[in-house]
Amino acid sequence: MRKIIKNSRYILGFLIVCLVLSSCSNDNDSGAAAMLEGVYSLDNTTSPPTENKDKGFPGDLVKIEGSQLTNVKSVVLDNLVNVIFNPAMNSDKALFFNVFFDDKKGSRFGVQELKITKSNGEVIVSSFEILQPKVTISEKFEPIIPKVGTTVTVNGSWFFNISSVKFAGAAVTFTRISSTSLTFVVPANATSGGDVEITTPGGTVKRFLDIDQGFDVVKVADFDGGGLRTSNNWVKYGDAATLSYSSVGGTVGNYAELTWTGSKVNGYNGSQSDGGSPFMAATVTDPTKVSYLIDVNSGGAVGTKITLLIVDTDGGNWAYSYTIATTGWQTIEAKTSNFGANYNSSNFTQGVVNPSKINQVKMTIDQNGGTVTPSKVQFDNIKFKILR
Repeated sequence: MRKIIKNSRYILGFLIVCLVLSSCSNDNDSGAAAMLEGVYSLDNTTSPPTENKDKGFPGDLVKIEGSQLTNVKSVVLDNLVNVIFNPAMNSDKALFFNVFFDDKKGSRFGVQELKITKSNGEVIVSSFEILQPKVTISEKFEPIIPKVGTTVTVNGSWFFNISSVKFAGAAVTFTRISSTSLTFVVPANATSGGDVEITTPGGTVKRFLDIDQGFDVVKVADFDGGGLRTSNNWVKYGDAATLSYSSVGGTVGNYAELTWTGSKVNGYNGSQSDGGSPFMAATVTDPTKVSYLIDVNSGGAVGTKITLLIVDTDGGNWAYSYTIATTGWQTIEAKTSNFGANYNSSNFTQGVVNPSKINQVKMTIDQNGGTVTPSKVQFDNIKFKILR
């Protein structure tokens, strides 16, 4: 038993000597200068991940390869930002750290000095480029559905060095609040939602933003099966020559076409939709807050004069006159308060229409008002816009 204990003491002593010698042989402060062979980062934005030399994105794991790299006291970027590293991952031939980025502490993108200081005062200097990531855009805009003409806040990350912000493809003036938010005003003339696009050196990122136009739309007909009068069973009447449908040269899909070739047998002409229930709710009674919209084109017969008619459930026909003076499709938008009574666009002595009672629309050519002969009107996308 004593012999075993004695031999154990010899073995323990031998191991301690070996450990001391090993420690001495690996001591970076023994006089040998540290050397860098390369600085590499693992780029996780690619699939599979790739290795970048002398550059990396914030958060990337960086490996410094070389010799005599133990006993590192500090790692500093741009002579300003201290990098946190784990000494337990440090060895004679490698040092690991994650790319640190905090703009509040002075971090910036681009090429900058990488300084490694050892506990013995030795300094190793290299360079490293911090790459700018693409921005991220949160789905939570503030407000979630902004009104046209109002400010919206865009939240996300990496809002640095922004070169442009666009909404629905058009550039907008923006204010950068911080690295995680910016604001812009939704264009007052926006007609629908669109992508918010933010461009930085990291690239362009998009996210759809819905908007509140401040009004509701009631579609009457689009001649493609949409709207409250879905069938194309309009009828022509009076001195109208033809009523037809086509998709050639239209806006989107089919449109209706009414022609007049000069006949004055009846003294009037037109085409009309079905009647039926009113288009709008019983609470929509203010004609100054309701507009009538329709897309029109003369089909080459420039100078065609038309009268738009809206009909109410009391049998009233309210009129608005318009001359198609240019070629191509154009949108007529008129408040229902600007429609004259009793087929006369100038008659405002008999009150105004009650929008809640409108249940039919008509298209006529003003054959007695000096229109060209022959006249033609193509029309599409009939709707009412109701301000809230």
